[in-house]
Amino acid sequence: MCDVCPPLERHERQQETDGQRGVSSVLLKACKGCGRLIPQALTMCEQCEARQQSRHVTYNNTRRDPRAAEFYLSKEWRELRPVIMSVYEYVDIYALYVEHQLITLKDSDPIHHIIELEEDWEQRLNPLNLIPLSHRTHNTITALYKQSNASMKATQTQLRSLIDYHFKEAGGYEKVLCDRFLVAPPLFFGENSPRENQDAGE
Repeated sequence: MCDVCPPLERHERQQETDGQRGVSSVLLKACKGCGRLIPQALTMCEQCEARQQSRHVTYNNTRRDPRAAEFYLSKEWRELRPVIMSVYEYVDIYALYVEHQLITLKDSDPIHHIIELEEDWEQRLNPLNLIPLSHRTHNTITALYKQSNASMKATQTQLRSLIDYHFKEAGGYEKVLCDRFLVAPPLFFGENSPRENQDAGE
């Protein structure tokens, strides 16, 4: 039995057919949100599913400004996302090197802006500023960013170091991007920015 997945439980219920009582079995599992037993085919119970949808709507309406929300729906971003996922071969490198876990990413997993949009809008389509992460890792990174400005800067530096390490044997991340015919937009100066790191290496 898998040590990670919650065990499935068999639920027997009375069923009456043609005047005869019988027993049918339904495989149940725990809801990911609250732990309530639900049919195996479902991911969450109805209440948790509704809460999750509400959180997504609230996030889009309150935490993202209209310009950012529009950007995430733009053609440019939708075309760049799968390319970045492919460059990283759908691997969460933070989980791989920091947590020593191999996590295969899905197309629905987030791509993180190391320098966030509100900090430097011009970096929004810069491949040097993007790293795909699992939802769990993205939550971890977001929490580190929120701790303090120093924690955010340290985490940004760590992410760039992981990128450098991951692509070192391939000749460096810039070479990998060039091989994919990806050209970064103009890089701007700023603390811990891609331009600053490039200039420091020259």
